[in-house]
Amino acid sequence: MRQLLNVGDAFVISGRGIVIVARAELPEARLTAGDHFDLILPTGRRCALTALGVEQFTKCFTEATTLGILVGNQLDTVDGVIGSELWIRTY
Repeated sequence: MRQLLNVGDAFVISGRGIVIVARAELPEARLTAGDHFDLILPTGRRCALTALGVEQFTKCFTEATTLGILVGNQLDTVDGVIGSELWIRTY
């Protein structure tokens, strides 16, 4: 695995679930819907997740490497998600 993104925010969208907002550390970093990744919380807890949808925030932010990652109901809460690291699984 390798570090892909740092989580800056997370919120709940009614009817869709949790969206993680993260910034890529590597310019060549890519994440697409269906990719599996691990979210490592600041507490050290590791959550295995699948990206249900991925959107780039190119119109809202100055960096095209800011992503919104839909994880739906795979997480119980958004509490404690800010400051997490997202690691992509490499097989």
